[in-house]
Amino acid sequence: MIKFVRLLSSILVALSVIFLGYCYFTKKGIFAPAVIHNAEVKIGGDFSLINQDGKVIRSNDFKDKYMMIFFGFSSCKKICPMNLGIISETLAKLDEKTSDKLQTFFITVDPECDSTEKLKEFQRQFDYRIQMLTGERKKIDEVIANYKVYTSKVGGEEGINHSSIIYLIGPGGKYVAHFAADLNSDESQSDKIAAEIKKYINEL
Repeated sequence: MIKFVRLLSSILVALSVIFLGYCYFTKKGIFAPAVIHNAEVKIGGDFSLINQDGKVIRSNDFKDKYMMIFFGFSSCKKICPMNLGIISETLAKLDEKTSDKLQTFFITVDPECDSTEKLKEFQRQFDYRIQMLTGERKKIDEVIANYKVYTSKVGGEEGINHSSIIYLIGPGGKYVAHFAADLNSDESQSDKIAAEIKKYINEL
């Protein structure tokens, strides 16, 4: 009888170990992560960079405004020009009241190549209200990390792969929303983005 009890105990312990191991490695059961509702999205952060005119631009200077931010580089052949074109169209569709509450930035992911002079030339292709920012590699990398931007150097003409998200940051530097323009759609992407921006800004 004693041997049977010991054997049964050993089997139960073994089964418990197997179950706990399964839960741990599959992230299920008692080790399942709790679902957190209404958790604040950790995207964004303060920055201090240089614009196309050589002026220091600090995000804190716009803490009472909304900021629309897009990351890219001036020698990008397709994604950046198309998205900046959409952003320019969006700005043109905003009424003066909404526009006054918004500042738009293009932040380079290639500061080694994107000097202030190069960004100034690049800016002429788009809406004048888009400030083009560059800075030291370390500072750019910090901003890229804070905004969860994907970048990867590749061969060929493009040079750099990067995510094409347009961020909307609210007063106080709080993340509000992001937009991903469908560059293959026949629908007006600027109409959609402008409508969303108006919705958020006019809630103030």
